[in-house]
Amino acid sequence: MWYRIDFTRFVQQLLPPILRSKVMMALFRVFITPLRYLYDKFLAYRDNVSSRLNITANVQYIQKALNDAFYLTDNQIYIETPEDERTPSFYFQNEGQPAIYFYMAGSKPFYLRSPDDVPQSETYIIFIPTFLCTSLDTTEDKYKGENLQIIYNILNNYKPAGRMYCIEIYDYE
Repeated sequence: MWYRIDFTRFVQQLLPPILRSKVMMALFRVFITPLRYLYDKFLAYRDNVSSRLNITANVQYIQKALNDAFYLTDNQIYIETPEDERTPSFYFQNEGQPAIYFYMAGSKPFYLRSPDDVPQSETYIIFIPTFLCTSLDTTEDKYKGENLQIIYNILNNYKPAGRMYCIEIYDYE
């Protein structure tokens, strides 16, 4: 992401080439140590906040509704948010990415958008234990898809608009 900074490389790039000796770089590494410490604290805090923001009231409510539907007490059905895999739309020339061309078709205005503006992948993943559902295919499921249909009904009723989900089955021990 844009907030990831390598301070050693940054200082090296700011120094004129004539001053880039090993002694000078070692001295600047010592100077930037407090800044790197604060930056590491910032990244740890940001990761903590990011993980807390992934647990919204809506996610907790859906998780509780699914667990309550099957009278589960230990949160055997749980929801996780996948990692964000979007890539930036614009690049610097030295990054070597393919060029993106914008043009006007006729007299219509052109719209600037990234292919990742609309999420094409799942917004969250729902993990279901095997004692509720053995397969996502109703013909292969041990329960003939009855529990899976209850899960789909709850999800379609409570999921937020525009959010996409996928269901994964895990072995519960």
